Amino acid sequence: MKITRKKYILDKKFQMRISLRAIILPLMTTLALCLLLLYFAGDTNNLINENNKNINAIINAQDTMLEMFMAVPALQNPNNRLVQKTDKTFKENLMLVNKINNNHEKIKKNNLIILYILIALTTAQAFVIFFQFIFFSHKISGPIHVMTNYLREFRKGNKPEFRPLRANDELQDFYDEFRKTILHLTKK
Repeated sequence: MKITRKKYILDKKFQMRISLRAIILPLMTTLALCLLLLYFAGDTNNLINENNKNINAIINAQDTMLEMFMAVPALQNPNNRLVQKTDKTFKENLMLVNKINNNHEKIKKNNLIILYILIALTTAQAFVIFFQFIFFSHKISGPIHVMTNYLREFRKGNKPEFRPLRANDELQDFYDEFRKTILHLTKK
């Protein structure tokens, strides 16, 4: 006959305390890592914003130069090679600036995604560790719970009817000594 327990939290204070202690270090480590990444993401964002301001200043300077070139009558001829080269360079530069701005937005978005992933993984990790420790502590608190019930019966003057612990329970040797001691005391 296989012995099972349906209730996993038998000693709430012990099991919660050990489970919460188990998740503190991973949570604190991941939180510190998230804060560090957030600092660097903010610093990167500031640098990108500064670069974008510089790029916008370049665009404005190019606009001014284009207006200046267009004010010179010789440069207003669209067939002039210098005008064609300047127009081509100006359009290429605008495309590069737009690409840089788009990259900036993608970088910001990626930084946020990384932060959200870290937060989600930390939360998932905390739940997994917490419930893992509840399950593990059940293998300890279960035998203690059984022995406590036997002691209550013994204190009432009854002879407890012992049963074996579950195969995966901890404290098997201690339980065996406990059972032998109670049986020895009940023979007197």
